[in-house]
Formats: sequence, structure tokens, C-alpha cells
Amino acid sequence: MSLNTLIKAVSVGFILGILFAPDKGSATRRRISGITSDIKDDMADTWDDLTDTISEKIAGIKDTIVNVTGTSKNEFEEFTLGGEERG
Repeated sequence: MSLNTLIKAVSVGFILGILFAPDKGSATRRRISGITSDIKDDMADTWDDLTDTISEKIAGIKDTIVNVTGTSKNEFEEFTLGGEERG
């Protein structure tokens, strides 16, 4: 179960619990408004964490590609220069 699914499930449970709890309509609407605001904030935090993680992974992949490319270029140059010296 993903974190996103868990947050949604808990949110629906809270909302249903509030809707069926005996209280005035205005108080119920206020509670729902507060809960939905909290859910929105939680989802925004989850999204931020996800985008940060993806950005870090992409940066790591870019670094790896640069390192592999540089190493391959150096090895090719050493190979071709080494071949000219022998010939």
C-alpha cells in the first residue's frame, strides 16, 4: 500500500466519521473544511518529498553518465594514442 493510498483512506474515514457524528451542520462543515485543508497540506508535502526524491535520482543518473562518458573518452584516447605510438 502506498503512502498516497494510505492518506486517502484515512482521510475518507475521518470525513465519514464526521458526517455521521451528531453535530450541527455548521460545525460539521467547519470540521470537514479543516480536515480537507490538512489533507491538502499532507498531499502537498508528499508531492514535495516525491519530487525531491526524483530530482536526486535524476542528478545521480546524470553524474553517472558524465563519469562513464568521461572514462570512456579517456580510455578511447589512451587506446588510439597507444596504437599510434606502436605503429
